[in-house]
Amino acid sequence: MDWLEAQSYCRQNYTDLAPVSTEKDVNKLKQLSRNVTHHIWIGLVRNLPGNENWRWSGGEVVSRNFWAENQPDNCQGNEDRGCMQESKWYDATLLYQTTFFCYSAEVVMEEKTWEEALEYCRERYKDLASVASETEKLLIQKELNTLNTTEIVWIGLRFLPGDWLWVDGQEMDYEAWGQGGKPMCPQPNMKCGALQVTGANKGAWKARDCEDRLHFVCY
Repeated sequence: MDWLEAQSYCRQNYTDLAPVSTEKDVNKLKQLSRNVTHHIWIGLVRNLPGNENWRWSGGEVVSRNFWAENQPDNCQGNEDRGCMQESKWYDATLLYQTTFFCYSAEVVMEEKTWEEALEYCRERYKDLASVASETEKLLIQKELNTLNTTEIVWIGLRFLPGDWLWVDGQEMDYEAWGQGGKPMCPQPNMKCGALQVTGANKGAWKARDCEDRLHFVCY
């Protein structure tokens, strides 16, 4: 499909065209496309001419880039969409027809403890969802806005010896802790991370009792 067709397909059937925010994202998509020799659409779009105006289809500016050498190379022209080949990005015209990567956030409307949610996601999907960028937070909120969930939902954030980490191995370059900031010495039962769905702190992370029973987000 061309880029707009791919975007429409992903939004109808998943959540959106895939953002690529971290090295882990790059490696994951590289592995998934290891037998593909052509370029593959991702959710990268330039709203205005120039090298510094790239954003993600799901929202927010690109905070980290993986451009190939001498890319993007059509700063004033019509190559205002981004694609990926192996581990590098390239600019292309939106009419280019190719395959594409979608991103999917799955909100599960069953109330489970954090450990039960983790097991459920790993059995039926990939993992409890990480929120490794502002764009991923917006994409997850997009799904949450369509449902009547618990006020907070489990995400794949866990306090392990010394610090908070994503259980899928994502990098912790981005953080969105609520009031009071990151709890560095949480109580023994408060070592599981959740995402605020409603209220003034909507979208913020918070430490919760791991035995609380909440809805949760898989990917």
